[in-house]
Amino acid sequence: MARDTRCAKGIIAVLLLFLLLVSTHGVVAQDTEKPATPADKPATPAPEAAAKPDKPATGPSKIAIVDLDAVSEDYQELIAKQNELREWAQARSMYIERLKNYTFLSQKDFDEVAELLKTPPAKWTEAQRNREEELRKVSDQKEKLFLDLQAKTDRTAEESDQFNSLAETRDGRRADIARRAVEIEKEYIGKRADVQGELVNSVRDIIIEVAEDQNYDLVLDSAMVFYSSSRVADLTQTIIDRLNKPAGG
Repeated sequence: MARDTRCAKGIIAVLLLFLLLVSTHGVVAQDTEKPATPADKPATPAPEAAAKPDKPATGPSKIAIVDLDAVSEDYQELIAKQNELREWAQARSMYIERLKNYTFLSQKDFDEVAELLKTPPAKWTEAQRNREEELRKVSDQKEKLFLDLQAKTDRTAEESDQFNSLAETRDGRRADIARRAVEIEKEYIGKRADVQGELVNSVRDIIIEVAEDQNYDLVLDSAMVFYSSSRVADLTQTIIDRLNKPAGG
């Protein structure tokens, strides 16, 4: 979970800073842009007496910070999703480990037991339990024979052929298990990216909502600020409270 939390924090921080900088750039560009004067219609200078006083300078920008590390640690939906994802990964890891008990089965039998193991044993029918036990015994017997032959230094030609055939079967099943493990890892990465993307959007939307409600010009991740005085508001707890607020509450 620690690695997932660090990934979520890093992605949230970078994306939010990027979005806030783009938003700020747009506002500055809009405020400073002036319409061009047509070339064929030069502006007529106003009489000196009618000259307007200079526009008074605007006040300082209203800036706030948010501690995204603290938000990640207290955001209950993020914690729940990470726990759910971790449980999914642990179940798949156990699945891969259990497949290693059947490495001496034929491809057909191995595919059968691999499909069976996707269902929790507690939900197996009597026929499924019997079939799993039968396939396990077949694999165990072949493994024992393989180890006995491996220990012999004076194997006959027939025994050598049998040993090589068993080794080939074992290597094929190990390769199959490795392939399944890679597929599971890819699926996990995809699920994690989906969760993080969804939650990044939630955090961003709440920060924007709070900033607009309280008239802030800029909100920054405190981890990316070298210094801020006590005059800079810290919206961290406000953001956490909004994120954890029950729907419709």
